[in-house]
Amino acid sequence: MIENNNGSKKREWVKNAIIIFLVIMLLLTFFSNTIMNWSLPEVSAQYVGSGTLSEQIRGTATVEAAESYNVIIDEERTIQSIKVSAGDKVEKGQVLFLLDPSENSKLEAAEESLASAQREYDKMLLKTGKSYTLEELDIQNLEDDIAEAKEDLLKLGDYQELYKKAKSATQKAQDKVDELKDKITAYDEQLTSIASEDYASLSEAYYKKIKTASDNMTNAEKTKNESSKKLEELLSGGSSVDNSQLINKKAEVDKQELVYNDCYKKYLEACKTNGDVAQAELDMNNADVELSRLKKEYNELLDKYYDSEHNEWELEVTKRTVKDDEKRYDTAKTKFTETLSAIIKEIKDAKKTASDKLSNAEKALSEAQEKEAEAKEKASVSVEQAEDDIKAKERELETKKITLEQTKKNDMAEAGISSIDMEEKQAELDKIKKQIEKLKENDNGSEIVAQTAGVVGSINVVAGEKTTPGAAIATVQMTEKGCSASITVTNEQAKKVKLGEEADIQYFWYGDASAVLTAIKSDTVNPTQNKQLVFSVTGDVTPGQSLQLVMGSRGQQYELIVPNSSIREDNNGKFVLAVVAKSSPLGNRYVAKRVDITVIASDDTKSAISGELMQSDFVIATSTKPINAGDQVRLVDSQ
Repeated sequence: MIENNNGSKKREWVKNAIIIFLVIMLLLTFFSNTIMNWSLPEVSAQYVGSGTLSEQIRGTATVEAAESYNVIIDEERTIQSIKVSAGDKVEKGQVLFLLDPSENSKLEAAEESLASAQREYDKMLLKTGKSYTLEELDIQNLEDDIAEAKEDLLKLGDYQELYKKAKSATQKAQDKVDELKDKITAYDEQLTSIASEDYASLSEAYYKKIKTASDNMTNAEKTKNESSKKLEELLSGGSSVDNSQLINKKAEVDKQELVYNDCYKKYLEACKTNGDVAQAELDMNNADVELSRLKKEYNELLDKYYDSEHNEWELEVTKRTVKDDEKRYDTAKTKFTETLSAIIKEIKDAKKTASDKLSNAEKALSEAQEKEAEAKEKASVSVEQAEDDIKAKERELETKKITLEQTKKNDMAEAGISSIDMEEKQAELDKIKKQIEKLKENDNGSEIVAQTAGVVGSINVVAGEKTTPGAAIATVQMTEKGCSASITVTNEQAKKVKLGEEADIQYFWYGDASAVLTAIKSDTVNPTQNKQLVFSVTGDVTPGQSLQLVMGSRGQQYELIVPNSSIREDNNGKFVLAVVAKSSPLGNRYVAKRVDITVIASDDTKSAISGELMQSDFVIATSTKPINAGDQVRLVDSQ
């Protein structure tokens, strides 16, 4: 009895162990998909798309003046006040600093000595009883004219250079106006082509969009017409068999079967009783012939009935098909209209932008023409003409001075005044005047003004401070000489631009400005991998201002577009990892598959590619772990 209990307990333990094992295996099998997914790298995948891609180069550049100059004082003076700040825009002749006017004592003493000597000289002349004011004024005016002419002669080279630059600026402004007019004409031609349905004359991108929408509409219309024609054929196919006709004909068949059965019974009875067998057989055969005829008519009627039912079903199906085809046609037609409207709007917006720029460009051209005319007038005199004019004025001045001196001597001789005293006093006056001229040449006056228009770069002194002779107290960036800006790009990007190309300036609301690529230099920080694009910047810009520059072609349509993050590269070239689903007893498994590609074009986020891919394919953009081709992965939010 004890052995039986032990054996029973042992069997019970084995049975429980088997049950626990089966439960564990069942749980592992049920949750194996989730357990495996926890250990797999999680990936984010995107469908391969299509659309428009613009290959562009972007960068932020700081405007700098092409040239600058230092503001220098050659004497020690006290800065009384500073009229500008760093970053201020200044015009030529604008006051930058005020100096203490009381510090030039040498000039003041010389001027007082001149005034004293002049008074003594005038007293001596008063003894003659004559006035020489008009003659002296005439001489003074002539001296001023000669000084002005000499100054113009010295600046004649500047005037001619200014005229050359003004002429070049006018030509650039004219080129800009012509370019914008050409753009507007091209936009008008595109709008005319759309109005006349001459889509082939448009750009490739526009033509492809319109042709795709037009083909879709044409195919939808063709399908709609075919289904409508089939519906018309079904509607004109004849009348259907009525159910009552079938019932009536069946009743006739059933009735005739009773007649035939009755005749058959009579025929058998006649055979048993030796009755009129021939007549009975004739009646039976006639009944059978009539029955066969009625059955044939019934079967024909039945076939027509079934055909009629099939036609009714086909008619309903065709009606629904026609309705769906008409809906698809209306959708395709609407899409075609919307495509045309979007392209027309895009062209009109571009035309409006060009028209706005044209107005500013024409204004700039008018201003440039005025400056050119002013510069031409100043530069029209040759060096020889200017020198001859100065020589003639100097000879005239010398003659007037000699004549006046001789007149004074004659008058003094008549008045009994010593000519020696007069000559000594005149020599003293001349000496003091030369001294004053020299002091004035070195004197900066009480105002320091800007030599050219520009922007104040830096100020190196404060009010109340004394200047150091020859040291720069400020710098001015010369905007009249033009401005420049630069951005750093990769070597590959630098190969896609050419000198003379104009960059678009985005988010610029301060007026009109343009940036033209003038140089491509090695980058000073990373010369092996990067280049520096240098632009000549003109328009309403100031040094220190930031510009968002964009260079690149218009958008083009591509069939296969993937995110840049999905593109990988190894020794065998560029590739993407596509997600491939494989069935298993526990559900779908996702595996990374290598697909070799060629990159056709790229922008900041996407690339157009070619390769063995379709728009329904999934490509891996990001992953939580490094993955290789053939690795099993887990999609985001997939369990």
